[in-house]
Amino acid sequence: MEKEIPILCLIYLERFTKKTGILLNFSNWKRLTLICLILASKIWDDDSLENVHFPQVMSDVSLKEISGLEQVFLRLTDFDLVIRGAEYAKYYFILKTFARDFNSVLPMGPLNVGQMQEL
Repeated sequence: MEKEIPILCLIYLERFTKKTGILLNFSNWKRLTLICLILASKIWDDDSLENVHFPQVMSDVSLKEISGLEQVFLRLTDFDLVIRGAEYAKYYFILKTFARDFNSVLPMGPLNVGQMQEL
């Protein structure tokens, strides 16, 4: 998947919650995120993965379920998959700010010996 896909996925997730009133929770977030990633890949990538590839990564979801979820998602969002450049940029910079703030609080990278001992 291309590096832009998670940003499109986030936009689709927010559209879904706004249009349907259904919030992400412990029982639906994985499948909703998967469907949004699949749709984002199909929209963005010239050579996107096909639905048949995803059950290999997420073994608790069947090909039939993925196809059904994709159809329901599209109907509930009125097939609203177009993302304008300004909208993409807005989400890109929000995520970039979160990443910067997160990394300043929790520095990412390999743990040193002292940090491993604290765990």
